[in-house]
Amino acid sequence: MTTETESDFRNAIAEHGPAPAEIVADGNVHRYDIDEPGDKAGWYLLHGDGVPAGVFGNWKTGVSTTWCAKQSHEMTEAEQAENRWRIEDARLQREEEKAKSQARARTKAVDMLAMAGPAPADHPYLVMKGVAPAGLKVLNGNILVPVVDDTGAVCSLQTMSPDGQKLFLTGGRIKGCSYTIPGNGDLYIGEGFATMASIHAATGGTCICAFNAGNLESVVKTVREKNPTAPITICGDDDRWTNGNPGRTKATAAAEKYRCRVVFPEFNSLDAKPTDFNDLAMEKGLQKVKRQIEAAGPAENVWPDPMPLPDGLPPVASFAFELLPETLRPWASDIVERMQCPPDFVAAAIMAALACIIGRKIGIRPQLATDWTVVVNQWAMLIGRPGVLKSPAMEAALAPVKRLAAMALERYQNEAVEYERTKIAEKLRAEAAEKAARAALKKNPDADLSHILGFEKSEAPTMARYMANDTTAAALGELHRQNPNGLLVFRDELVSLLKMLDREENAEARGFYLTGWNGDSAYTFDRITRGMNLHIPAVCISLLGSTQPARIAQYVKAVVNGIGDDGLLQRFGMTVWPDTGGKWKDVDRWPDSEAKNAAFKVFDRLSRMDPFTIGAHQDNGPDGAPDGIPFLRFDEAGLSLFRDWRHDLETRLRSGDMHPALESHLSKYRKLVPGIALICHLADGHNGPVGRPKVLQALAWAEYLETHARRLYASVEAPGTVTARAIIAKIRKGALPTLLTVREVYRRKWSGLTDLETIKSGLKVLVDHDWMLETQKNTGGRPTIEYQLNPRTEGLK
Repeated sequence: MTTETESDFRNAIAEHGPAPAEIVADGNVHRYDIDEPGDKAGWYLLHGDGVPAGVFGNWKTGVSTTWCAKQSHEMTEAEQAENRWRIEDARLQREEEKAKSQARARTKAVDMLAMAGPAPADHPYLVMKGVAPAGLKVLNGNILVPVVDDTGAVCSLQTMSPDGQKLFLTGGRIKGCSYTIPGNGDLYIGEGFATMASIHAATGGTCICAFNAGNLESVVKTVREKNPTAPITICGDDDRWTNGNPGRTKATAAAEKYRCRVVFPEFNSLDAKPTDFNDLAMEKGLQKVKRQIEAAGPAENVWPDPMPLPDGLPPVASFAFELLPETLRPWASDIVERMQCPPDFVAAAIMAALACIIGRKIGIRPQLATDWTVVVNQWAMLIGRPGVLKSPAMEAALAPVKRLAAMALERYQNEAVEYERTKIAEKLRAEAAEKAARAALKKNPDADLSHILGFEKSEAPTMARYMANDTTAAALGELHRQNPNGLLVFRDELVSLLKMLDREENAEARGFYLTGWNGDSAYTFDRITRGMNLHIPAVCISLLGSTQPARIAQYVKAVVNGIGDDGLLQRFGMTVWPDTGGKWKDVDRWPDSEAKNAAFKVFDRLSRMDPFTIGAHQDNGPDGAPDGIPFLRFDEAGLSLFRDWRHDLETRLRSGDMHPALESHLSKYRKLVPGIALICHLADGHNGPVGRPKVLQALAWAEYLETHARRLYASVEAPGTVTARAIIAKIRKGALPTLLTVREVYRRKWSGLTDLETIKSGLKVLVDHDWMLETQKNTGGRPTIEYQLNPRTEGLK
């Protein structure tokens, strides 16, 4: 029986084209026929539980559409996060299925071509269309047209039977692929083989078959990229008999976007419902085809619409309190409302504070069977202009930690008083023992003194520390040795610390901090301080501080240019750089005591936490003794979600599409995400394995933090944007021509335009946003790259 959800989803599919007869809401990819029986070109995936959501599309066109039973504004943050990850899960399933289908089609196509022979000129299909074989092959009576990608590799086949029936291999790739009939230097692009074979016979040009109107733009894009200055003519079909005339609309759009001529066949009679240049050739002959193509003018708009030039910084996601542990949301919200500060600052500081208290008490193993253990310590950086309340936000978030520190100091002072009393008693006991030992030795020089001198001595109390401020690395190491659970380093101005660690004489300190980020690695100071060689079995440093945009931008620029490229900056996974506009209101009231006390209880519980009472496990060493820190793992649902996310992350990291600095930053999310999941799990008082809800919460954190990381590293691109605007300003003042070269800009030596690489980066921004066209001018020697201003930028800012 069809449910209302399945019916609504099917109706949504039907609005875009043929829909399957039956919908299965099981979260898996299902395929169905669209154009003809057995093509399996349609696909869908529907999750029926929770807020129903799904995706559907067409393999042939590559178009897909998402669907949800609720509008975004009707969903909670948790539901929105769940919906986003369902869509991502669907994308991964779709891509996996698509890759398998394309691989099968590719193998089949290669095998069929190997078995095929040359197509004869008298093949019924070729005779019917009046065209030559043009290098095609035939197998079992069917013409084979190779579907080839831009590298020349065969991806699939189109078969054409003697009676004209055309079929592509099931699941084979079509988008971006084509078949080329080689000719002279003129380039012609159209849809079907017969159409382009007729144009080749009429013009002698190189004719490229895109197979269908939906694939025209992809093929034209590839050809234009390989031939940036060559004239290209798109020979479109006039599908006047088809709703929307896709042949004409797609050809015109591609011509406008990629600066091509476009031409459509004109017929004296429409009785036979002709559409393409093969129909024209069969009706009026090849000379008619040639004359119509030669008479074609350029597309009406050969220049694309320019995109807005980017601002210096990209947008960031706003903070949602649902990211925080549920137990701490009222407290955090109360702080933000009273201070009127960005919630991002309070939240990041809270997460660093929680990480400091948990420290090395317990870790998480993100995989099912390995010993890879993540320690939850966090490095948080708050970025904002002076006066946006970064410091007060951090102070408020650290209040529970400082309360624990005050309690620890009081305990230490009481223990110190007791220790002084004990020391006096031990001194007297030692003096008495010494006298007794001397007396015993007088009687018997070989007397056993162990029962006289073997009394135990008390150890001096150690004050529990949670935080350290302005201290040297060696002193921090000594504090750490006394507090093996780890420490939070709190620096109000972080860039000063980073620059200090960059100096060559502080290489040892830098190494100590880098090791401390791991949370589980040993470190030994090579220099002996105050007579002791500092060895720390496992360094665990959480780091919290703030800085200003101008200071961090300068530091980031140095990092991305190769200075300090060991990933110190990239370890600040909890970096927030929020927008600080909006309305201010005067809030003058007492803090929410109930929320504050509840938060203090969370921190107190975590400080006294026994990991084994909440289901933690611990390895045993070779001698059978406990070894390493206790740990939890994900439950089955949480592990599945984490694996899917990590697969996507690792794929992105290997794509080569990101700046190396950002790539390095996001690679640290392998530790960030499981760590956040465990923090939220423990702060909310859960026991046992970490479940799917907390993994979702951590993934929402990662999605949010990535936007802030992109803003952090946007200084890599910001100079290009500034330069781009400077070049446009010079052109509009008449100081530069509308057609220029890099040298023409460089030799003027204007302020901000004195560096070749900077000028090139600015021109690249203009080209990428369609403000300028990059062309290659052949002068007989080394080609010259020219940049032509898009006339449609007039009046744009």
